[in-house]
Amino acid sequence: MSIPKLRLIVGLIISSVLLSSGCAHKYAVLVSTGETTADDVMIHSEYWYDLFLQYKMLRQNGFKDEKIYVLYGSGNDFATMYNYYDATTQFGHSITDMAVNKTNIQNVFSDLKNKVKKRDYLYVWWMGHGGGSGAGMCDLSMSIATTGEHVTDAELANYLNSITKYRKREVAVMTCHSGGMVDNFNTAGNNTVTHTSSSCTQSSFSITTTCNNRVHAEFNYTFPNALSEHNPCGSFIASDDNGDGYVSMSEAHLYNQTNMTTSTPQLGDPDTIANTTEIKKRRP
Repeated sequence: MSIPKLRLIVGLIISSVLLSSGCAHKYAVLVSTGETTADDVMIHSEYWYDLFLQYKMLRQNGFKDEKIYVLYGSGNDFATMYNYYDATTQFGHSITDMAVNKTNIQNVFSDLKNKVKKRDYLYVWWMGHGGGSGAGMCDLSMSIATTGEHVTDAELANYLNSITKYRKREVAVMTCHSGGMVDNFNTAGNNTVTHTSSSCTQSSFSITTTCNNRVHAEFNYTFPNALSEHNPCGSFIASDDNGDGYVSMSEAHLYNQTNMTTSTPQLGDPDTIANTTEIKKRRP
């Protein structure tokens, strides 16, 4: 084989590899099941404050706005008096895509079914109220405060499982009894890491002992802080335990365990991928 032909083949192989890795995308669905109408109100303002921290953390980890689906309130951002939580101030645009209701939630996953490919990463976050029942209180029912509707753990799992082509998934849930979500994804082979704010039997709580004294659900404060390696005040968070420059999902869980005091965060990791799943990477 001539040298020019060999160079051509090598070049084509390299281009193919680069193109292949470049096709990977990171998608996210953020579901905040209430609507904030006032700043600094416990068990109310968190619907916006927690959502905003999640969105900002994802953007800081390389997620693109057009691939982050935000369901909140009646479909409009909350007009907060705090610049840090104001989307237009921080990003130059609103972040809410649609109102939160059961139909819109189903439609988002139906839409993603045709977009998410086998190289892609899917991050799903849910926050609100929840109740447990059944064996061990592990049958979780999550309420949508704005509509009075409910979504069970099995229903949310079915929505996600309708998306069959993906590389890895993350499911993060902050509700009372949220540990009930773990068993729905705890089957080997589904490449899913699940984080929840509490066990099946526990409630989840809000705190005001945040760096800026804003109210947040505790899990929704520690988790994005760990993944972004800083808190809303800009202080460094030492969550990258092995110092490799990336925070893995297991390191984020360890940070939750170490810093949460009001409930016991849970981790589901049937394929043992949490330690190597780092959302800052182009391909988590």
